Amino acid sequence: MDLLRNKAVGIFTDINELRAAHYLKYKNGKIEITRYWNVKTKECNDTFDEAKEKVKELLTDSIKRQMVSDVPIATLLSGGLDSSLITGVVAKNQESQLSTFSIDYEDNDKFFKKTDFTVSLDEHYIDVMSKAFNTKHEYKTITQDDVVKYLHDALYAKDYPGMTDIDSSMLWFSKEIAKEYKVILSGECADEIFGGYPWFYRKDLNDRRLFPWINNLEYRQSLLNEKLQDKINLKEIVEEEYEKMINELEEGDRDKKDKRLFYINMTHFMQALLERKDRMTMYSTLEARVPFADTKLVEYLWNLPFEYKYNNNTEKYLLREAFKGVIPDEVLNRKKNPYPKTHHPKFLNLVRELLKQRLENKDSKMYKIFNIEEINKLLNSEEDDILPWYRSINDKTSVNCIFV
Repeated sequence: MDLLRNKAVGIFTDINELRAAHYLKYKNGKIEITRYWNVKTKECNDTFDEAKEKVKELLTDSIKRQMVSDVPIATLLSGGLDSSLITGVVAKNQESQLSTFSIDYEDNDKFFKKTDFTVSLDEHYIDVMSKAFNTKHEYKTITQDDVVKYLHDALYAKDYPGMTDIDSSMLWFSKEIAKEYKVILSGECADEIFGGYPWFYRKDLNDRRLFPWINNLEYRQSLLNEKLQDKINLKEIVEEEYEKMINELEEGDRDKKDKRLFYINMTHFMQALLERKDRMTMYSTLEARVPFADTKLVEYLWNLPFEYKYNNNTEKYLLREAFKGVIPDEVLNRKKNPYPKTHHPKFLNLVRELLKQRLENKDSKMYKIFNIEEINKLLNSEEDDILPWYRSINDKTSVNCIFV
C-alpha cells in the first residue's frame, strides 16, 4: 500500500487509480508500478523559425493520424485558435464536407459579462471558420434547466465532484453529438503546452509558490465543519502535493519558473481537463481525440525557450506564428477564450433552490462535513465575486453546484 500511495491517487479509502503514464504489474502477491513516459530536458538550439516549422509539422501529423477512423469524424469548433486549427487541418485533408459542432447556453448573449479572461462570444468566429472551410456546422444550445438536470448525471459519469456546469453541459453536448457521430477531434491541451493561461505570463500569478490557479484556500477551509477543520488542513495538502510534483523534475529544472509551471500544468490542470472530456464523452458513447496531447509535440515544446511561446504580449505566440495562413487571421489572432459557461442568472437561482432543499434535511451528511453557517452566508449573498480567468470558489454558482 505504501507503493500505491506514492504512485497512485484516489479519493476513496483503499481505492486507487494509476497516475497518467504509469502501469502496474501484480505478480506473486507483489505490486510493481512503473512510469513509462515523462518529459526529458535536453539541449535544443532550434531558432524560432525552425521551431515554427517543427511545431506545424508535428501538430499537423498528429491531427492527420487521429483522423484515421472506421466511421465518419467531426470536430468541435468554438471559434478559438485551438479548435479552429484542428478544424482547418481536418477540412483540408478530408474529401467529404466536414461536420463541426459548438455549444452555447440559452440566452447567453443577453447576460454575457466580458472579463479579462472571457473576452468575447464565439458565434462570429465560428461563422468565419465555417464559411472559410465550408463545414456543416451545428449550433447546440443547452437550456438552463438542462444544465442543472445534467449536474447529477455528470457526477455519476465522473465518479466524483467535478467542474459543475461545464461538466454537465459537456455531458449534454456529448450526448447530442453522439446521435450523429461517434468520433470527434477536440482542442484540449494547447494552453498547457504552449503557455496559454494567464499564470504563464502574469507575474502576480506565476510568482505564487503553489498551483497558481488555486485561490482563497483560507475561505475554502472555512467552509468545512469545525471538527473537520481540526483534522484537514487544505493549505498543507496543497503544499505537499506541489512539492511532490516539483521534486519529480530533474534537479536542474526545479528552480526554473517556466519548467515548474509547465510541469504542474501537464500533471494536474491538463490531466483534469482530459479526464473530464474522456469521462463525459465515453459516458455518452462518443470518442474524443485530442491531437495537442501528442507526446512528440509535448516533448519538443518542453525544451523550447518560454520566449518562443509567449512574445509580443501574445499568448501561444509560437502556435499562432506556425499556422499563419492556415486559418483566417481574425481567428488566428483572437485572444484566448475559455470553454463557455452560463451567464444566465436563472442557473444560479436553480442551483440555489436545490441547495436550500438539501439543507432542509437535517440528517444530511452536509451537516457533518460543512460549516452550515458559512454555507448559508454564501447562499444568501447577493455579491458575485468571479475571478477573471477561471471559476473561483467565490463564484456562488460553482459553490452551490458543488453542494447539490
